[in-house]
Amino acid sequence: MLLKVFLFNFIFYFSILFFGLFLLPVLISRNLTRRTVRAWSKSIIFFLKKILNIKIVFENNFLKDNKGQVIAANHQSAFDTIFFLAAFDKTIYVIKKELIFIPIYGWYAVRLGNIYINRKKKIESVRKISKNIKHLIKKNYKVVIFPEGTRQPANKIGDMKPGVFLIQDYLKKPVYPVYINSGGTWPKNSFKIKKKNIFIKSLKPIPYGFTKKKFKELLKKCLEDSI
Repeated sequence: MLLKVFLFNFIFYFSILFFGLFLLPVLISRNLTRRTVRAWSKSIIFFLKKILNIKIVFENNFLKDNKGQVIAANHQSAFDTIFFLAAFDKTIYVIKKELIFIPIYGWYAVRLGNIYINRKKKIESVRKISKNIKHLIKKNYKVVIFPEGTRQPANKIGDMKPGVFLIQDYLKKPVYPVYINSGGTWPKNSFKIKKKNIFIKSLKPIPYGFTKKKFKELLKKCLEDSI
């Protein structure tokens, strides 16, 4: 198993260099960038399943590929940032501003159209990006937010940040929670990927109309109930 983990990690980091550097010309087009990033994400999931024999089960009753939706997912590992790119044709993440300055990742994140939040001006930043998100939703994009703000250990749901509520308050549309239990397989800050299956489940959407406090309580509870 150790050899297989080493092989997967080699492929994972080599693929970042290969796709990121050798395919730099695709950055001239947002559409080519989107297709390239999706091909990369699908290849990573393919190798995760084939090399490490990990099953990935996606129980999806609420998300539609040809419909724009705001997804609020818990965040446990690097897998979470890869999965949605592979699962849906059009995916955009709401990310921390600091991430766009990371070589390779940042180049593709910006060209892909990922939306970044300035943590120092969070409320003002969220209001500005909500207009952009509204435009993306009309174009059938999945807009993925990790409302905990950072990765959490396996079997733990962190406190919900207010950003996703403010976005919903602007859009006046439902938010679709998604639970992912990837932390036990791909632990935070670790190369030691474990042979544990990954389960992803789309949950009943939270409709518009709740207060901020109630919305955050409902979102956290539905994610915790899925553990």
